[in-house]
Amino acid sequence: MLRELTAVREDAAQLAEALAHARYRRAAGLPSRETLRELLKAHKVATSADAVAQVREALQDAQGEDPPRPGRVARLRTLRDFLARTHALVLEPGAAQELFDLPQRPLVRPPGDAGLHGAIPAVAVARELPFLRSRERRAEMEAALADATAAADGTRSAAWDAALDAQSEAGIEAAAEAATWATKLLEGTDAIAEDLGRWILARETGLKPGQASWHDVLHLLHAPRCASAFPAGELQRSVRRWVEMLRIDVSAAKLDADERPLKWPGAHAEPLDPPFEAGITFLPAEGPHTLGALLGALGAALLRLGPPADAPPEDLWLGDRAVRCACAALLEGRIRDREWLRRCAKVELARDDERAIAVGAVIEARLTAARILASLQARESGLGARAAAMHRDLYLRATGADLPAGLQLCDLDPWLDAFAELQGRALAAHAAAFLRERYDEDWWRNPRSTASLQGIWARGGRPTCAELWAEMGGTPEIDPLLLEFSDQCG
Repeated sequence: MLRELTAVREDAAQLAEALAHARYRRAAGLPSRETLRELLKAHKVATSADAVAQVREALQDAQGEDPPRPGRVARLRTLRDFLARTHALVLEPGAAQELFDLPQRPLVRPPGDAGLHGAIPAVAVARELPFLRSRERRAEMEAALADATAAADGTRSAAWDAALDAQSEAGIEAAAEAATWATKLLEGTDAIAEDLGRWILARETGLKPGQASWHDVLHLLHAPRCASAFPAGELQRSVRRWVEMLRIDVSAAKLDADERPLKWPGAHAEPLDPPFEAGITFLPAEGPHTLGALLGALGAALLRLGPPADAPPEDLWLGDRAVRCACAALLEGRIRDREWLRRCAKVELARDDERAIAVGAVIEARLTAARILASLQARESGLGARAAAMHRDLYLRATGADLPAGLQLCDLDPWLDAFAELQGRALAAHAAAFLRERYDEDWWRNPRSTASLQGIWARGGRPTCAELWAEMGGTPEIDPLLLEFSDQCG
């Protein structure tokens, strides 16, 4: 446990709480209580360059200790990473605020609009576009969204440069293995994507190879032919059936399923008062993708609710992002388990529909790999034309569809969170294999497996991806995810 940097750690925890509440309110479609500039100004200790330097020095000292103290190193690393991110906000507060507010601002003007008076926010497009049956209407919405998104590329570039400057001050470098993981994922799933993936896309959309666009991929992921088997009103009940089977207490995960015009689609979890309360915003919509999102948000919430009340603040608020992604992916993956669907969702699908859901997961993982490689390019050449062109090429490889010019830069990330997501997916696949071996194929309804899951959740942000992987045997690699995809799509 850390016994130094008291002021920095306390202020960082308070800032993490404030930012989590701000993200929660945005996802819930609620008005902001404070601007980012006001939040940052209220936490001058945690947002200062001096705090970053102090933690960087402490981390270097901890890494050189003999014998090593893994817990100290892990907590200092997550604290350093958090302080670097907040320092980047301080460097470009105007750009940070604009990008934070962008999804809710009425900037998208569909065809026939009379101007700004009739503009709609991007979050409204995100809610509606994937489910539109008319391909012509989806294409119109896509073009309008791309135009509105491209207008903020200058702001994105400013925030990007600030992030790289903050990382440099903190001594953070891009993970050396990120490109290798992304490349292996694409190579390992090329055959699935080119064969089964293209066939599923043609079946769902009626398009020939080379004709699909970004909106067609969204339609495939969110509204496959089997979507009506997952009514919006049944999704919460499906999750409740599973929770009761495994005897997990989820009462501290507060679910907000209310309708609001600016509420984000899917489900999103944030720690509100860990370990006593986590908030999940949920917008019900039919289809397996929304059910998976709800399960994933629950997994992320349980990680924040598991630690004891006296745990260090880093364990409650921070941690290895790959572990958080793994907790989400492990539960989200139940929508690709035939028996889970039959027992919990009360759904029995044809084999082609099962493959369509599995192919959707493959596509999403391939898109994650594409973002990693394009983001690495942007770290070298800047957030500009070269990175945009690379992302378009990678998107085409990942999906067989075209990515509009206005959307080619918006999902690139200087922090490489996509790599954490890919690591988390692989860790989840490894954990699922471990649980199957220990508790059989139906581990997800065996109460004895709860102890293994609690072994992860009860430590919150303390364990790293590598440590959890080692506890189950081996070292982090992409192979378990590739094997899982092969089994599910076969």
